[in-house]
Amino acid sequence: MLANRKNCAKDLYFFNEIIIEDEDLSDMDLSGIDFSWSDFKNVNFERCNMSKTIFNHSKFTDSNLKEARLDFASLFGVDLRGCNMENTYCDGVDFTEALLVGAKLDGLKYTENTIHFDIHCPKKGYFFGYKKCFNDRMVKLLIPKDAKRCSSTTTACRCDKAKVVEITDIERKICFDEAVSFVDENFIYRLGEMVYADSYHEDRWLDSSHGIHFWMTFEEALGYM
Repeated sequence: MLANRKNCAKDLYFFNEIIIEDEDLSDMDLSGIDFSWSDFKNVNFERCNMSKTIFNHSKFTDSNLKEARLDFASLFGVDLRGCNMENTYCDGVDFTEALLVGAKLDGLKYTENTIHFDIHCPKKGYFFGYKKCFNDRMVKLLIPKDAKRCSSTTTACRCDKAKVVEITDIERKICFDEAVSFVDENFIYRLGEMVYADSYHEDRWLDSSHGIHFWMTFEEALGYM
């Protein structure tokens, strides 16, 4: 089917929920295919053309995507842990909620069109962040310029320290002096004081790891459950 298709620019092939295992697909044209919810085990995609291909919610295990073209592909919610993505072309790729822990990413080529691969918060300087605490108390944080900060493949960020500059209710009408963390009842945010993470994991792809978690906008923090 793939070898005989005549107009891959217009035709979208659907191969949802399939399993491919122990296959060498290197150098193939796999562009414009919907592989959503599929499972790839020990598959070699080296140098494949996978531009505009959809892999949403798929899982890659021990697979090789080295030097593949993934331009404007959708990798929403994809599990790529431990896979080889060295020197892949990722202009316009949507990495939202993708799992990249342990993946080989050396030389991966991304651009301003690539979604949720670069760090979401400012890399330098100080800025404000927001988080939701127990009893719907909203905390505004000043992340100092010397704080470590990172994000993974969502808008959630984390840092190693911050200063509490405001605590309000969700309507920002009532002010409070302190707020209790959802995760640790012993971690208290007190107005005007610095807070420090018990530890901070340097691997940015471990988005649920140690650190003070926050969002860049009040609205995003408000939506945290």
